[in-house]
This record gives sequence, C-alpha cells and structure tokens, in this order.
Amino acid sequence: MKKLSTLFAAVALMLVASFTASAVENSYKVGNGKVTVTISDLAPNADGTALIACYNIDVAADAIDECSSLVITPLVRDNNNNKKLIEMIVVNGQSRKVNTEWLQRVCYDVCDPNNVRFFTLKEGEALHVKTCTQVPYEEWMEDGAAFYITTQKATYKPNCIHNYPGEEYICDIPYLSEPLVVDPVLAPVPMEANLEGTRVLRTKLYYPVNVTKKVDNYLENAEALALLNTLDKGNFEVTSVAIEGWASPEATVPYNQNLSINRAKTVKNIIAEQYNFPQDVYSVKGNGEYWDSVIDYVDNTDEPIVAENRAAIQEAIAANGDLDKREAAIKKIAGGKPYKAIFDAVYPRSRFAEAVVTFKNKGYNRTDALSLYEQDPANLSADEYVLLIQDDAPQDVVDAAVKLYPNDARVAAAAAAKAYEDGNIDKAIELYKNAGNTEEVMNNLACCYLKKGDYENAKACLEKAENVKSAATNANELRKVYLNNKFFSK
Repeated sequence: MKKLSTLFAAVALMLVASFTASAVENSYKVGNGKVTVTISDLAPNADGTALIACYNIDVAADAIDECSSLVITPLVRDNNNNKKLIEMIVVNGQSRKVNTEWLQRVCYDVCDPNNVRFFTLKEGEALHVKTCTQVPYEEWMEDGAAFYITTQKATYKPNCIHNYPGEEYICDIPYLSEPLVVDPVLAPVPMEANLEGTRVLRTKLYYPVNVTKKVDNYLENAEALALLNTLDKGNFEVTSVAIEGWASPEATVPYNQNLSINRAKTVKNIIAEQYNFPQDVYSVKGNGEYWDSVIDYVDNTDEPIVAENRAAIQEAIAANGDLDKREAAIKKIAGGKPYKAIFDAVYPRSRFAEAVVTFKNKGYNRTDALSLYEQDPANLSADEYVLLIQDDAPQDVVDAAVKLYPNDARVAAAAAAKAYEDGNIDKAIELYKNAGNTEEVMNNLACCYLKKGDYENAKACLEKAENVKSAATNANELRKVYLNNKFFSK
C-alpha cells in the first residue's frame, strides 16, 4: 500500500512559507465568491498514515441572508467518487431564530458529530474559522485524490438544503510511493578571516650526543626542516629569527655550553643558506645544559625506579647550583639506576636548537598552513583554522581548532558545518550552540534538529531565522514531518 507523502514543488502555489507573508496563490474563492479558503499546510504526516490538512475559511458578512445557513464541507475525493469528509462548518445567519435540530440531524447523518461546528454571523463582521487536523489514510487515496470544498445553503419553511454552488475543486494532493526524506538546507555563515599581523613560528632541530651538525632524519628533524622550508613563501614576511641551542647534562658545563652555541649556529646557517634575510633579523644564543625536562620528568613520572627515589633526586637538584655537581649527585643515588632511567627517557630530547621565527602572514596558503600545523597546532591562528576547515581540512585539524579556540564563533560554525556534512549531527548541534545567535546559525541548528527528528526545536530555531533565504525551504521540510497538529500558519 502506498503511503501519503508530498511533493512541495508541485503544490508551491498553494503553500505559504512559514516565515513570509501569505501569497495570493494559496487562497481560493468559493461559495459564489463569499467564502475564501486559505491553505497553510497540505502534507502527509511522518509515517504516511494520515493527511495533514491546515486551512483557514473566511466567510463574508453578507455571505447569506440573515434567516438562512451556509454549510461548508471540506473533503478529499478521487475520480471514482470515493470521498472522505474532513469536517462540516455551519454558518448561521445573524437573525435566524428557527430551531436548528433539523439542520443538526442532516449534518450528523453524513459527518461525525465531533467534526461538525456551528457558528453565527455577527452584523457587519466576517467570520474566520481555522482548522488543522489529520485525515486517516484510505487505500483509494493513493492515486488521483484532490481537495474540494462543497458550499450549500440551508433554508427554512420549507426545510431544505441545496448547492450554493456545491462542490468546487481546490487542488490536487500529490503522493509519493517512496518513504519521506527530509532534506534541509544549511545557510552560509558569514565569517571573515583576517590574516594580517605578526605571527610566531617555533620549531626544534634535535642532535645526537656530541653532534652539532644537521642530521636530517633524527627524531622529528625531517618535519622541522620541512617547516623551515616554508619561510620563503610569498605570504610570509620574516621580521626576526631568534635561535637558542641546548645540550643534555652529561659531560661538563663548559663543553655543553660550546655544544649549545654550535647547535644554534647550525640552525642559523640552515636558514641563512636558504633565504636572503638581512643579518640583523638573527639572534643566536647557546644556553648550555637543558635541565627543564629532567626536573619535569622527576616530578611527574611513574617510572618505578625514579618514582621510588623521587625525593632524593629532587633534593640533589635543589642542593646543587653547580650543574656538574648536581649530575654527579644524581648518579650516586641507588647505584645510578635512576640516573640511567632519566638518561634514556629525557636526554635525547634535551639536545636541540629552537628557532622562533617572527613573521607577517600576508595571505592564506593551504599547504603552508598545514606545514605550520604539523609542526605545532598552536602555530596557526583562529583565522587560518577557519580557512583550513572551509578548505576541507582533515578531522584532526578541525579538532585542534576547536580545542585551541573554543570561544571563537567562526571556528565553531565552520567545524559545525563539517560535522553536519559528515553526518555527526549531535556534534554539529554542540558546535553551532557556540557559534553565536545569528539567523544563519539558527537556520543551521534547525537543519540539525530536522535531521534528528526534533521538530519542536527545529520550529523554534526557524522562527529566529525568518530573513535567511533557506529558512523557507526548511520550513517546507518541517511541514512534511511535523506531527500532533502543531503546524505553521499565518
């Protein structure tokens, strides 16, 4: 059995967008021009078991004489005269004082009494009747059914009811055999990205023990060198290059000081050989032994032998300002086992030179931005992340952007759109909630709620997005599935 569905393109002339002024095409004159039918929704419910019918009926003040009644019957009918009455609306003339039992009996014989309503015209006033209901599906409705209005006049002395002018066609009701598909449309969220201004890039080149020359493939050196290779891009204007070298604590302080300065010089030469930067942009410094990592490791590691002797190691560090004596004191603890653990875990990454490059970023280049990211996600500004996400960045880049800039509405909006496209609707909702309260964001939240089947929240968001072009489209999508007689109308 086919289910009721809707093809809004086919009935565009009869539907009124929820957030725009009603158009004349969805209003129809019947009843000798005295009755106006305005359709606000004619659509199936979500599971195709009923037809939603929402309309307004306006009866002119002079539609009938004061001693008669007008009987208005909306119905669904096919070409084989199968029909289903939606309701009967009885409008009594303002001065009619005749007993209505006969007319009630006539109406109740053909329509469920619960669906019959009686009204009385007031002098000089039109009558406005609003209806929003569901008509249960019947098999004959699956092809060729249409919406009609029958207008009849009831008179008294003698009691009779006759067509006035009778049944009048309003519009076809479209059906689809396939299940209903909701296809909301996101609105572009304006997000400017300003790449002008000073930026800082940090990168480290590591060295094996006692080595000061460049070793291309040692630890993360390949990535560091690749990052340095981006400095000649046209969108970078380098203003300073500060280089500091370090050595691990083994050997003597003077020896390590010499290692550190030579390591810094090596990085300076790598950059200077590639780029024609003025010499005054460089500063080169050797800092000797790098103890920060040792201290941090001792304070926080769970490695058993170091953790067991943590207090003794900390005391040796605090008591010896002379770095050679400090190292010697640590070597004596527990037969040198803690020192060996520290040596293996920390020393290889204590031999490095770090370059801090200050530059002006004059434009966006995806490859350059990803190179900066791969070295350190913090190298990128929120502006660059916004552009990268819009440029189909990998998911790890999107996650880093959200983590680094949780309060940037642009980052949130860009990340939300990607989550939506990837089908992660819950994540998209979470992100859009941090993307501000613009009409575009509200429209896009409505799209997310439509996808989830949360029609109440979808409706609430769309009401805040009335000036967004795609909001009307999404309102039509909402009409397809909005249940429980809670529908849009003007």
